[in-house]
Amino acid sequence: MTQGPLSTPPEEMSKSTVEPGQSAAVRRNPQKALWRRVENMGFYIVFVAILLFFSLASPFFLTTTNLFDVLRQSTFVLVVALGMTFVIMTAGIDLSVGAILGLSAGITSWLLLRGVPTAPAVLGGLLTGTACGLVNGLIITRLGVTDFIATLATLSVFRGILFTMTMGVPFARFANPSFSFLGRGMLGPVPVPVIIVTILFFVLAYTLRQTAFGRHVLAVGSNREAAHLSGVRVDRIKVWVYVISGACSALAGIMLASRLSSVPPDLGTGYELSAIAAVVIGGTPLAGGRGSLLGTVIGAVMIAVISNGLILLNVNPFYQYVINGVLIVIAVALSRQGKR
Repeated sequence: MTQGPLSTPPEEMSKSTVEPGQSAAVRRNPQKALWRRVENMGFYIVFVAILLFFSLASPFFLTTTNLFDVLRQSTFVLVVALGMTFVIMTAGIDLSVGAILGLSAGITSWLLLRGVPTAPAVLGGLLTGTACGLVNGLIITRLGVTDFIATLATLSVFRGILFTMTMGVPFARFANPSFSFLGRGMLGPVPVPVIIVTILFFVLAYTLRQTAFGRHVLAVGSNREAAHLSGVRVDRIKVWVYVISGACSALAGIMLASRLSSVPPDLGTGYELSAIAAVVIGGTPLAGGRGSLLGTVIGAVMIAVISNGLILLNVNPFYQYVINGVLIVIAVALSRQGKR
């Protein structure tokens, strides 16, 4: 007796229809597969061209000190962007990541100022970000509010809580050696934030590529209804990706507070745009269904390289916003062209 379409287990369905970075349609259509390879190669070629340009334009760019500065500069946005990648893969969006970053850093610093040891204070910040992500996921799945509106509203709420806590005055002078190590420490020549983000990348990459959860994330973004009919618990997946995004934002906020030894009430403002830019430039389409964590890494580093290079060339760093906008338009246009 022939099995019906609903008899296929969710794991097999998602594995057979969606692989990370490649859809079934791409595998069935050689022309689309060729375009996808050209699109991906084009992204890396642009990145290498930017590196070569700044290397030739400034003798200080390729120095070891400057390269590690670029990596350290990119880590905070990159941690947020890695969590954002999971959200966008499900065709969602999280505009509250900057506010979650600031609030989590504020809770951590508030605990440190009251004599709480570093480990419990950091745990409190991580739990704060995780809880914020859970709130976002429940608003979207239980109340039926769209991702954009829900996270836009919670952005205001979380930012308002931080302003209320600080009364407009930054938290400062809370640093201690063990906490400062998270944002300023070095293990040999390598900054500790770079080590932390490397570990995070491999954990999330394994989750995406080697677990049923990762395949379900891509299945939900590729076709929500088909995923639901095949047995994937779509709402649960949506909640979890926002929890991951919130936890990553909290980690970035804690590292940034450690780096600055201060938490101003507007900490994290604009990080949502930088994170979205890194994800989209890295090749994850806003329509969801596919994506690349490695692409997100390159996208975040590319943004940091442009900022660093402009400073070395004594160019107004505000031009970076113009360049980032142009890169986003190009990335989205290439994605749409590939889809056609």
